[in-house]
Amino acid sequence: MQITGEKALENISEDAIYFYKDHILDGDHIALDNLFMILDEHIHDDNFIHIAGEINGGITEGGTTLTLETNIVNLPLRYTNQLKKLIWPEKEDNQVNIYMIIENVDVSQSNLKIALASSVAAYLDDAASVKIKMSQWFDEQLANIVIAQNKIEENDASDNKTSDN
Repeated sequence: MQITGEKALENISEDAIYFYKDHILDGDHIALDNLFMILDEHIHDDNFIHIAGEINGGITEGGTTLTLETNIVNLPLRYTNQLKKLIWPEKEDNQVNIYMIIENVDVSQSNLKIALASSVAAYLDDAASVKIKMSQWFDEQLANIVIAQNKIEENDASDNKTSDN
């Protein structure tokens, strides 16, 4: 799927973005089926897509936010000013991609990690493979968050033992 730079800027400037937010239950298995269903319903839209799943209230509540977005640049759609500087209106053939975004305080210093899932065209050709890739990437990121949180808890416990002596 291709989009003109002008249309991409219009989507961003006029907030012509399809937004969807879901609450995901925290557990051993994080179900992404609803996010994938919404992606399938809107993948052909001319407007960009922002599909978020919030675990434990999402990043704003101290939890985790999992997001799928379409864009031509690997920046979250909310970074409007930066996107306006990176998108050239005269460019006619920008490839629209699907990006995976995870936000949590234990993901990185910026609390955000973003990765390319695929182009929209590749998704339309083989959605099942791309969904597997997305699931694996989110599983890996969530596992890394758990590891980071466990290390923090271990360090806190170790510090408490040291201060008690």
